[in-house]
Amino acid sequence: MSSTDALAAHLEWHPFTHGPDCAKPAWEIDQQTVFDKRRSRRSGPEHSCPNEDCGHRDHYDRIAVRVLCRSCGTVHLISGEEHRVETTSTVRTGYGQPPKRVAGLWLYPGPPLLDLRGYDSPGAYLCSRTKADRLAEEDIVGFISEGRGKRGATVWHAGVGPDFRPPARGLSGYGYATWAKNSGEKPFTSVTAAAKWVAAELDAAAAEQSDGTAGEEG
Repeated sequence: MSSTDALAAHLEWHPFTHGPDCAKPAWEIDQQTVFDKRRSRRSGPEHSCPNEDCGHRDHYDRIAVRVLCRSCGTVHLISGEEHRVETTSTVRTGYGQPPKRVAGLWLYPGPPLLDLRGYDSPGAYLCSRTKADRLAEEDIVGFISEGRGKRGATVWHAGVGPDFRPPARGLSGYGYATWAKNSGEKPFTSVTAAAKWVAAELDAAAAEQSDGTAGEEG
């Protein structure tokens, strides 16, 4: 797995905001589904989609999500057509699992390598020097990703120095990152070994920067 899926699990998700000075911020979340709703004239002329697999036409299913805070009275309403509802777990999303401390770094889990039964552990981790409730781009200093080695053995690759790029126009979700340095063709046999490499590279880069600053001052 590349770092992209892990980045998409943690970045560009925005929390709902409460009203100013909300005394007891807590969201009450409900959903409402209307099946076979007829499109009103104000929504445009009668039409249908030429794709037989698409249900986009004059009658459609609509879902609405209401996110409400009784304390400040703020309500967020979300609605859409041709919805898909999926109940899953943090094992599948990656986000929501607690980070683990390895080699002085905080490792934030991404989704499994494959969305299949039997793949229940993170397929990638985002590395941070500090622990955060929600990762931001500035928190991320490296990544660790799962791969397959000889005879299908699990191996790990790593990288440091992210350069974040936005998604291509028209594509949803988070973009991607290029990395200043990767661990190379020789993979690691464990997450711990990969994390130690990331930590060592970060320390070496910090020491080099410190030496360069000292030289300029001298």
